[in-house]
Amino acid sequence: MSKQQMIENLISTAPDNKLDIILAFITFILRDNKEPDSALLSEPSLSKDWMREEEDAAWQDL
Repeated sequence: MSKQQMIENLISTAPDNKLDIILAFITFILRDNKEPDSALLSEPSLSKDWMREEEDAAWQDL
């Protein structure tokens, strides 16, 4: 089995809640930039807080 097939098999069995993290990591790794954009890696983790009702209520008046 090739490495690409192994990666595809692992991704196909990943739970939905991990796909954002996997996508951010793959995007980060495949970028041509010499300087890494760590914001891409932290976005899935931070989005858990951003998508909460409490967060919406805090920002609704802005």
